[in-house]
Amino acid sequence: MHYRIEAARDHLRAELFGRETAEHTHEFLRAVSAKTLESGFTRVLILVRNSRPVFRIEKHRIFEFFKLVASNTAYRVAMLGDSEELRASQEYIEVLARQQSAKVRAFREETVALEWLRADSA
Repeated sequence: MHYRIEAARDHLRAELFGRETAEHTHEFLRAVSAKTLESGFTRVLILVRNSRPVFRIEKHRIFEFFKLVASNTAYRVAMLGDSEELRASQEYIEVLARQQSAKVRAFREETVALEWLRADSA
């Protein structure tokens, strides 16, 4: 597993490759959270490639990340996956995140995801 988190023009771009375990997920989301807080960006694009889908949210400690996203109404997180299985798991994550009042959405196309991230931004 490896990841890259970079500042783009108006958001953070967080790419995750080869995620296999719950600990990989937790490590990545801790890094994204830290970079978000450090940078001041409130918009995050998460791209997941060559990774296993996540359906056991509690095991992966994703709710910790939802708490950060829900803590500020300006936060938005868009997710993209490179397989149907990843997209299905991201859609599931979206439903659970919204139940926590977190602005998290799953997308199929990066351009649409970026449009949503930029919407309502001042």
